[in-house]
Order: sequence, then C-alpha cells, then structure tokens
Amino acid sequence: MDIDEKTKKALGNLIFTAVVCEQNAVNGTVKVTREDKGNKVSNDMFVLQRGTKATKDFWIPAVGDEVLCIQAPNFSGKGTGDGFIVGAIYSSVDAPVETDPKARSVHFADGSYVRSDGAGNMEIHAAGHLEITGATIDINY
Repeated sequence: MDIDEKTKKALGNLIFTAVVCEQNAVNGTVKVTREDKGNKVSNDMFVLQRGTKATKDFWIPAVGDEVLCIQAPNFSGKGTGDGFIVGAIYSSVDAPVETDPKARSVHFADGSYVRSDGAGNMEIHAAGHLEITGATIDINY
C-alpha cells in the first residue's frame, strides 16, 4: 500500500523519534528535542509505564536517550496535543546489552544489574550495598 505525501507528513508530525533533553520524574514526563524540526523542544510528554495502580512500574528515559514518541492531534484541529514516550531505541551508538533473546535484564549506569537468562537462572549484582528485607527470608541452595 502506497502512502501519499500528505499522509506521510501528517503521520511524521504524530509519530516520530526524538532525543530526551529534560526529565521530570515527579510528573513522569520528559521533554524531547526534535532534530527534524530544527531542534525544537517539546512540551512535557508522558512516559508510558507498565503499571501505575496497585502494581507500579517506574522508568524515565535518560537525557540523551533516543525515544519513540506519539503526539495526539489537538482537538482544535491545529497543531498537536498531548504526547507520549513509547520507549527508548537501541542504535549503533547505544547497542543492546544482551544478545540472547531469552534473557531479560536491567542494567544501571552505576554497574548494578538484575538478569535472568530465561532458563531459570537469575543474577543480582549491586555496585554498592545490597539490602534484602521481608517478613521472612528463605535462602535455598
């Protein structure tokens, strides 16, 4: 299916990649710089999370991260409305930290990480102090 130029332009204003230039962790938002728009800085854009009610997830992309953005059309029909960050994008500069598609991990800037190899093995590494708390703790080996 061929998309005409007018549609491509409209979609390019609504779905695009940009670089995070400012974080607001309190509101769960970031601002991004759009290189395709002369380095224009966006308004605050909400960062999509996996859970925000009883089970909460928290992630704010770092300044300098390339992210995929979706911007809703403005109700007035002119310009754009609220925007959302769908996620960060790996590149040749910022390559994936894992090469096994079964692995899941979170690697932090300080060198700490949590990693599962997808085969029942898990590793937790703290660059500093590691604290485990609970009503009861069982360590089986």
